[in-house]
Amino acid sequence: MPNALVPARPARSGRSGAASACALVAAFVVALLALVLLGGTPAARADVDDFTFASFDGRYELGIDEEGHSTLTTVEEYVAVFPEIDQNKGIRRALPLRYQGHPTDLELVSVTDENGAPRPFETETDDENLIVTIAAADYVHGEQSYVLTYTQRDVTGYFADTDDDEFYRDTNGTISAQPIAVHTTTTIVAPELVSALTGETGCFVGPEGSTETCEILRAGVGTSDDAEPDTTSGGEPTDPTETAVFTTRNEDLGPGENVTIGIAFQPHTFTLRDTAYLSAASSWVQLIATLLALLVAALSIVYRVTVLRDARGRPVVVPEFTTPPGVDLMLASAVMKRPTRAAAASFVDFAVRRNIQILEQDDALAPGAESAPGSKAVYWLRLLTAEGLNAAELELARGLFGPELASGAWRELKAKDTELAKQIQALRASTRKRVLSEGYFRSGTAWRGSLLLIAAFVLAIVSFITGAMSLEAALGGPLPVVAMVVAIAVIVVVLATAFRSPLTAKGAELRDYVEGIKMYIEWAEEERFRVLQSPEGALRTGIDAPDRGQVVRLYEKLLPYAVLLGLETEWAKVLGTYYENLGTEPDWYGGSTGFNSYLFASSISALSSSTVSAFSGTSSSSSSGFSGGGGSSGGGGGGGGVGGV
Repeated sequence: MPNALVPARPARSGRSGAASACALVAAFVVALLALVLLGGTPAARADVDDFTFASFDGRYELGIDEEGHSTLTTVEEYVAVFPEIDQNKGIRRALPLRYQGHPTDLELVSVTDENGAPRPFETETDDENLIVTIAAADYVHGEQSYVLTYTQRDVTGYFADTDDDEFYRDTNGTISAQPIAVHTTTTIVAPELVSALTGETGCFVGPEGSTETCEILRAGVGTSDDAEPDTTSGGEPTDPTETAVFTTRNEDLGPGENVTIGIAFQPHTFTLRDTAYLSAASSWVQLIATLLALLVAALSIVYRVTVLRDARGRPVVVPEFTTPPGVDLMLASAVMKRPTRAAAASFVDFAVRRNIQILEQDDALAPGAESAPGSKAVYWLRLLTAEGLNAAELELARGLFGPELASGAWRELKAKDTELAKQIQALRASTRKRVLSEGYFRSGTAWRGSLLLIAAFVLAIVSFITGAMSLEAALGGPLPVVAMVVAIAVIVVVLATAFRSPLTAKGAELRDYVEGIKMYIEWAEEERFRVLQSPEGALRTGIDAPDRGQVVRLYEKLLPYAVLLGLETEWAKVLGTYYENLGTEPDWYGGSTGFNSYLFASSISALSSSTVSAFSGTSSSSSSGFSGGGGSSGGGGGGGGVGGV
């Protein structure tokens, strides 16, 4: 019968020789133009999937191994019909690697032609398929046969809705772009499985989801000299050489159409693939790695609360209303773990000590110029004197005003000042070294944390490698992923707990002292005055009466610590009220308008926020069984697809 899917050759015409010659010339011109305009030969532009299959024949030998798992040897023969133009060098076959979510241990045995001569091929894998590319060095034309032989296991499944085991198999698959003129299959059931057959079979043809049935025939029996008697199915022993053979034949399959076959067996004929988490060595290794990782996390926490614990410090934190002697704000910020506020607190400290003056000015105006309504405020620092500054403070001052520290020098605090940001970052780094060398923090603790972190990373790597193996084998559902997440969490725990320098007794004393200042700032004014007027308060401050001028001087010295602690707005309001009541203004601060306690507090808060924002970061810029009536094409295992190359 002629193949209706292959176009017939055009009939010869009755033209004269001259007309034929003209036609040939015209055809030559058209071909030449096409070559120039399209940039290549027609073959270069052809679709490699534009060919047909004269036939597909699939042979499936279904068996069972010693452990009861199903085995399958598949021999597929594709007979392709390629065009006579230089379009194709071969075909590409996609073989599914999984069935019902688990791998089938697919092994490609051989790729040959119809005579058994090997054909060159290459393989690669995507998420679900083994891609076999069978291509010759030169273009191929006409009929070409491609025979693929491969083995699999665990290709059957138990279906609860039909209460049986089934060999439910897609053949050529539903993703092929070529029609198939003749499609045949032969399924050979091993002798030891024949007595387990229920007699139920199924055949479905068509595109994905099609329920159109086709005929599947039990052709009879074959022989197998190597088979042994089977007495495990509950029936009489069968002829050890008897096999069951099932065949199908379908014609004129269109692109994307597939044949699915189904053969039913007694329930639990086959041992299903064990997908329990601990059914493979890889999962045991991952489990052990996870438990060890949790142990590392526990050790890290114990290490944190014992060896890395801060010294106890004061039994009770008491209010403090004077600044700690011999401590600069850079050092205090390191001990209080507030490094981003070090620069802002230091600027205010310089100001209240009368080393610099802070001027608030409108944007784009020089210091001292008249302000314009609605303009944006910027801050300028003016150096008055460098007297009384320690080495660290002098380093900061030089970064602001230059190495000469010339009195009267100005520095605008810009939102982006890369040079100053680098200097402040360097000063913060040197301060971290200083608090260690001066005994505020205990050093020599990082190596233990490093060992814990290395252990956590090694165990995480083991967990990820073995977890990937378990996921590939479809073991344990989400458990391998859970173990991976635990491994990551352990690393986070170690990083959060095992790396810190604990405070020494000296560092704990300074910490509690600054906490006392915080307590004093947060108290009500009446409570603060009671403390100042107490015998101890009078002795420490020299204030034996409610002298508001002296109180202002005392409160000014606490303002840098308020900035350090994030309490500058509240404390600046207190100071501003004192200035207003005394009818004075701070000589270390100048605004663009007349003095107002509310505006003063807002300005100090804005200065602190802008400085923290500018100099706190880095310095860089910038399923159903077939026999229950739920079968369909494409619903079984195997299948895949085929295309041209």
